[in-house]
Amino acid sequence: MHRGKWATSMTQGTLSDSWYQVAQSRVALLPTVEAQAQRYRGQPWVLLEDGYSHRFFRVTPQAYEFLRALDGERTVDEVWQDLARRHPEGTPGQEDVVRLLSQLHLSSLLYFKEQPHADAIVERLRKQRSREFMGKLLSFMFWRFPLFGLDRWLDPILPFIRACTGRLAGAVWLAVVAWGAITAFEHWGAIGNGSEGLLSLSNLPWLYLATTLVKVVHELAHAFVCKRYGGQVPTFGVMVLVLAPLPYVDASASWGLRNKWQRAYVGAAGMLAELFLAAIACVVWAATADGTVHSMAFNVMIVGSLSSLIFNGNPLLRYDAYYILSDLVEMPNLYQKAQAQWLHYGSKHLFGQREHPEPAQDRHERAWYTGYGALAFLYRWVVTLGVLMYVADQWFGIGVIMAITTVITMVLMPAAKLWSWLRLASGTLRTRAVAAMGGMLLGLWLLLFVLPLPHALRLPGVLEARQTSPLYLQAAARLQEMPVRHGQRVKQGELLARFDSPELSLQLELIQGQIAETRAQLGLALSGTPAELGPLQARLAALEARRAETEKLLASLAVRAPQDGEWVAPALHERLGAWVDRAQPVGEVVDRRALRFAAVLPQADAAELSALPPASTAQLRLAGRRGDALDLASLRMVPYQRQRLMSPSLGFGGGGEVAIRPDDSTGTTAAEAFFEIQAEFKPQGLPADLALHGMSGVLRVPVAPKPLGNRLVASVRQLMQSRYGL
Repeated sequence: MHRGKWATSMTQGTLSDSWYQVAQSRVALLPTVEAQAQRYRGQPWVLLEDGYSHRFFRVTPQAYEFLRALDGERTVDEVWQDLARRHPEGTPGQEDVVRLLSQLHLSSLLYFKEQPHADAIVERLRKQRSREFMGKLLSFMFWRFPLFGLDRWLDPILPFIRACTGRLAGAVWLAVVAWGAITAFEHWGAIGNGSEGLLSLSNLPWLYLATTLVKVVHELAHAFVCKRYGGQVPTFGVMVLVLAPLPYVDASASWGLRNKWQRAYVGAAGMLAELFLAAIACVVWAATADGTVHSMAFNVMIVGSLSSLIFNGNPLLRYDAYYILSDLVEMPNLYQKAQAQWLHYGSKHLFGQREHPEPAQDRHERAWYTGYGALAFLYRWVVTLGVLMYVADQWFGIGVIMAITTVITMVLMPAAKLWSWLRLASGTLRTRAVAAMGGMLLGLWLLLFVLPLPHALRLPGVLEARQTSPLYLQAAARLQEMPVRHGQRVKQGELLARFDSPELSLQLELIQGQIAETRAQLGLALSGTPAELGPLQARLAALEARRAETEKLLASLAVRAPQDGEWVAPALHERLGAWVDRAQPVGEVVDRRALRFAAVLPQADAAELSALPPASTAQLRLAGRRGDALDLASLRMVPYQRQRLMSPSLGFGGGGEVAIRPDDSTGTTAAEAFFEIQAEFKPQGLPADLALHGMSGVLRVPVAPKPLGNRLVASVRQLMQSRYGL
């Protein structure tokens, strides 16, 4: 949704070096410009609207008093001098007038009675348009191209628009989104696995169609709500988003609404529509099998939810939620002023410019600008890096192009602006600025690459018994009986669970019948046809072997304890009377009298632990008792790699920190091989109430101090090597 421009209050000095360039201009507001009063944070403002072009501009009452006095007959200087005599305290300064006229001229809200010689206005206009053009050229986010007016299509369906944006529609929206959220939660694992191929070649057409559909609905939702409250929607166009053409509408007429909650509804309409569409798509996706509808629904679900929650729904990016926030807190140009606030801090405290103007007018604004500026900067980098990594994972070449564009726009261009400012600064100021930046860079270099900092590895793991016997079914069977409950002590040979398999019983009866038949045939062959003795004896031996195997399988259905210990089967009772597949784990018998902690050491961190430190320097904290460090007797690294996790609780699916293979249904196969570190406890070092096999925890192992920058460089190299093979 396209938004209009906001003006700022005028606080600059009275005189300007550029004044002579605009003083003799004869200028006035366009006759189509109308004004209406608004209040922000208790302060009066005036909203200017061009009824022809539907452009908006917000100014202070003092600035509007000056603009209203411009009639095209008197010069700018004559109007300003007259206003300064009558209202010396409320007249904007000359620099403010030059800036205001430049911004209004850029917004096409002014007309000149004669060809102007306002070099200051023209120069500011040229620089502003040059900056906008370069920003659009270098930005991989979007370009915009208006196409046609939308109002004539919306006017005939106004009753339908009111029905779609009223309270009943809100109740329907809430029910559908709740249904979709519950469905997404139930299928969270499948959604995560499917998202990995979102940018694959086969899925790109579906992704583009889904994005187009979602954005059409998004933009129409803005237009519908704007139209509901009497606003006009003059433009429907196309924006190029990441090289893909998508629709947009100009709903900037919402700025003319007096009620800020109505303006907020217009801004939020697109996100609400996307979430509604994503919820419907999620339900359809979960209810359909592989095919066209299934693929399309999945892409709509992903695009609608991610777009709403990460981009449009986050006020730290300049999309819908940002404009809603700045409007509700009544702080126009929040993003620009937050940037200017941090520029003020740097200019005043770093470069020594004590007179540098501060955007904030009071403590409340200062807190907002400072906090928002820092959070927006960090979030912008987090989202940018996340998008770059995701795109590079799928399309490395495009990811590199986007990375180069990001470096140009977010690093080189700000550095070039700083360099230009330094070249134009006075000698004393330039010396102070260069010294301050040099000292800051030197301090940063010392901190990152010279000063060694203590560091420790946090290794997730679980308590495990040295003697443990996991039990599996050797054949599919039905659980009939559980004489022993989970957590009970058992003796070797004690019956733990009994299964039955009618299929195996019938198979045994059939084999026994075949054995009896073969023996009878063998007796007849002995008396009449000796040539058949060999084949019959071989068949009898095979049947006897099959019977022994079947009897063994039937006997294994009576699950018995292979050792003394504790029976651990927390979920087996839920399957009483149900079938359990072959090779599925039934439970395990563990000896709690001898436990150790097994931790996962990723390959990337293995080089840090070429030699294990003394056990006394390591700390082990178990879940639920994070405040208590347990005493350890020794640490040992198992000298070979493994990929099977000690417990599903260590993987992502079980709430742990280790990435697991998406094709592993058990959740115990790590995505990358790792090393195991075993920590043994001192006598009485493990409290009895914590001696639970499978309890998770974190082992903290200190490593040699190293500068932070060296660790960051090593981490980036490992990332590039593991993800991209560089």
